[in-house]
Amino acid sequence: MFRQLVLSRPIATIATVIVCAIGIALGFWQVGRMEQKLALAAEVAKKESSAPLYANAKSWTLEEALHHRMIAKGTYLADKTIWLENRPHPMGRDPQTGITVGFYVMTPLLLEHSKKVLWVNRGWVPRDGMDREKLPELMTSQGLIEVEGVVFEHPARVMSVGNQELDAEKRKIQQNLDLKLQESYLGVEHLPFILREVSASKDGLSRDWAPLATGAEKHQGYAFQWFALATLAVIFWFLSGVLRKKL
Repeated sequence: MFRQLVLSRPIATIATVIVCAIGIALGFWQVGRMEQKLALAAEVAKKESSAPLYANAKSWTLEEALHHRMIAKGTYLADKTIWLENRPHPMGRDPQTGITVGFYVMTPLLLEHSKKVLWVNRGWVPRDGMDREKLPELMTSQGLIEVEGVVFEHPARVMSVGNQELDAEKRKIQQNLDLKLQESYLGVEHLPFILREVSASKDGLSRDWAPLATGAEKHQGYAFQWFALATLAVIFWFLSGVLRKKL
């Protein structure tokens, strides 16, 4: 019977084989992507649970420090603080105010016994609902401090509108943090990454950071869809052939 279905409908059979091949190939490709994301998540978890690095110990590269816990000792350059706008609350919604969008507070830390700067994402703060240009009061530690956090390449980027370089040196509220631009403005060498603070500082900022999203579930869903397409193609080919034969 199967042979008759194949020989009686060569075009439909070839089309079904092509659809199945594409569906299976793309399904396994999505499985591979899912496994890569899971491996990345495991690597990040391993780095975050390992002994912290010390920012003052050497001139770290991004590859050496990425996703590791790090302790930095230095002095905040409070007057150079930048407020990154349109940033979601770390857990989606501020439990006290219900506000979902606000600022990431980025402050450069001048490392002790060094002429290098490490930018610190100190946390999230809500935006004023009436005056979008009004900045909330911020408590910043004076003098030598120690900050602990996790290293990231950047504090998550958003779509930029307009020329971000225009007056960027003077604007306190910005859309994204460009380390190269800030390095040229401050005239001090920057470490090629930022530190997302996890210290229990009493500065009123929210640091309830959500776990790193890998997107593995998305690839799992896509893989299921492609495998389902291949399966349905075979089922349709078989049932349509059987019904045609009966008619």
